[in-house]
Amino acid sequence: MKTTITSAILGLLAAAASSACQYGASDQGVAQESVAPDTLAYTYTDYTLYSKNVIKTGETTDTTFFAASYPEFADSSINSFVRSSLLGNDTATVEGTAKTFIDEFDDFHRSDPFPRIWTSESRAKVYRITPTYLSLAIDVYSFTGGAHGNYATVFAHYDMERGETLILDDIVAPAFRNELTAVAERYFRQQENLGVDQAFGDRYFFDDDRFRITDNFALERDSLLLLYNIYDIKPYVDGQTELRVPLSELDRLLSDRAKRIVAQLPN
Repeated sequence: MKTTITSAILGLLAAAASSACQYGASDQGVAQESVAPDTLAYTYTDYTLYSKNVIKTGETTDTTFFAASYPEFADSSINSFVRSSLLGNDTATVEGTAKTFIDEFDDFHRSDPFPRIWTSESRAKVYRITPTYLSLAIDVYSFTGGAHGNYATVFAHYDMERGETLILDDIVAPAFRNELTAVAERYFRQQENLGVDQAFGDRYFFDDDRFRITDNFALERDSLLLLYNIYDIKPYVDGQTELRVPLSELDRLLSDRAKRIVAQLPN
């Protein structure tokens, strides 16, 4: 069974699983951590909800939990973007999503003769911020049974000046997607030590043996980061793949909006 948070963030799940005891002994808790001032002030809020069903084995006692961490701003529209990016739903709340996850486990626990704990962790971090632009890196980890948990890192972008979510098409127009793909493939082949015409073969999950770029991206001062999560292009054992394409190679492809954002990014 997939967790609510799993399906909410487009089936991608992300890193850094930790034990439930890391969050303390209460059934639920909210803590705030002040962060050094940035272009816009924000604080991180942590929320955790535990199941009351304790799982005991010969060596351990543990319980299922849902944990979320995210930045909060004074601007309600920015907070709405953060929550919708974190939960994958414009109307969902952290508390409601947590309760749904715990309720699903509790229902499962009653019918499973050999239950195992579930875990759902979602952590949104400010990746880049300027007076008009906010980029989040959302790490999510989920385990609901099976050989291992699933994880991913998902980037989300917000134009604070226009109040709009940004996607890759806003950075490089669709008309230039083929050129972007060609440049990215060149750097990917260099990174993977592949010849110019060497087939990708079974090692990579490229349809028809053709390279594709991911829409999961981040803007950095000198590069466009393309992040492939587990199972995107490689087996689970290979983990995530980061591909950085120098912006100097993409200058003619970048939109005016993208160039304005990059010009404001810190070094």
